[in-house]
Amino acid sequence: MNHRSIFFIAMFFISFATKAQDFKSYVANKKWILVTEKAEKSGSIRFIPYSMDKVTLNTMIWIFKPNGRIEYDYQSSEDVEACLGVDFLDLDVDVSTWRLNPTNQSILLTLKGGYASIDDFILKNEYDFQALEEENSEAGFELVLKKKVFFRNLN
Repeated sequence: MNHRSIFFIAMFFISFATKAQDFKSYVANKKWILVTEKAEKSGSIRFIPYSMDKVTLNTMIWIFKPNGRIEYDYQSSEDVEACLGVDFLDLDVDVSTWRLNPTNQSILLTLKGGYASIDDFILKNEYDFQALEEENSEAGFELVLKKKVFFRNLN
């Protein structure tokens, strides 16, 4: 094997390692606004960085903790009046987790939650992480569904 082949193989493996490190350094311990509706049914889940000027009515904010836990909260803009009948995604934070798979550098996301109650669904899906840059310089990221491991509707 020549030096050029070894270099390209090394770069290939480094790109996988960088991808995983990017998720941890880019995402963990920061506030993210979930912009995907019905994330449990979607082929991708998109997040944008938290900023108070992006908060509207009942904006869901996630924090991916470094220990694999997920925390969330809802916020509404001060100039928006509350309304009835809004579906809130409610997560069981004792069960909802994220985990990096070091073998293939994907993210395993486990969510338990629902809209009418805490026990509407449970899922475990494998996602590829993609950092996003928009034309208007709005950074964010997307988790693109790679494999459905488990889904159960608990209704």
